[in-house]
Amino acid sequence: MTEPPPVRGAGLGLHPATGLVLLLCALVLIYGIASPLVPVTVLLAAAIGAVRSPTGFGRWAVTLAVLSGPMLVMVGIVQGLFYPGDSATVLGEWGPVSVTVEGVAIALQLWLRVAAMIGVCALFALGTDSARAFDGLRRLRIPLGIAYVCATSMSLVPLVRDRTRQALAARAARGWNTARLGTRVRLMPGIIGSLLTAALVQLDQRHDTLTQRGFGSTPRPAPLQDRPDPLVERATRWAAPVCTVALVAASISGILPLPGAPDILAGLGVGHA
Repeated sequence: MTEPPPVRGAGLGLHPATGLVLLLCALVLIYGIASPLVPVTVLLAAAIGAVRSPTGFGRWAVTLAVLSGPMLVMVGIVQGLFYPGDSATVLGEWGPVSVTVEGVAIALQLWLRVAAMIGVCALFALGTDSARAFDGLRRLRIPLGIAYVCATSMSLVPLVRDRTRQALAARAARGWNTARLGTRVRLMPGIIGSLLTAALVQLDQRHDTLTQRGFGSTPRPAPLQDRPDPLVERATRWAAPVCTVALVAASISGILPLPGAPDILAGLGVGHA
């Protein structure tokens, strides 16, 4: 059998099922271990993966900055400047606003978790199309209906983006100044309504087409694309969840003590432990 041509969005060359397992394991580690070292490690691993990915580091970095930047500002203001409590260690105070060690620690931990989550999800999403996602879910024995819904949701993202551009271009041709943010905000309710209608119509058409072609008539349909699934990746899909559960259990039980955000700030000379 000849080697299949490279698929757009092939990511790091892993089987999509392996990518899904590693993504879920990373999310469990991020929120299962209460130490900033874990999200930092995951974020660095995602950055290295983005450098090696065909999609490029630039798109990944822009996605991370756009989605996590507002979160950094929000948690920095809410937690870092307005942390409640009289026993908090104050680093600086300007009227009703005060910077506390406890607030900075919570803001740091929360933002790193969100940034790491966005980083790994962006790495997977930018390197995966709907066909890869469907094959990965089916390889993991996910029910056919759930796999179809998840894969279809991914395929609707570029559709919504393209339809939004077309709708704005059509409004611009009618004299609307769509370059202004205020104009776009006023036009969005009507555009969103048409986008939802188009998405529902397309989903219904896809369902009818798949039903006519016998979708779901076999318990395990053939993959949409032929992809290699070496033994090392199959072993990884079993070993990664086991190691993840073991690390989380070791951290919770105290066998694997990792420094928290206050400990790291204290080590950097910020406040007191």
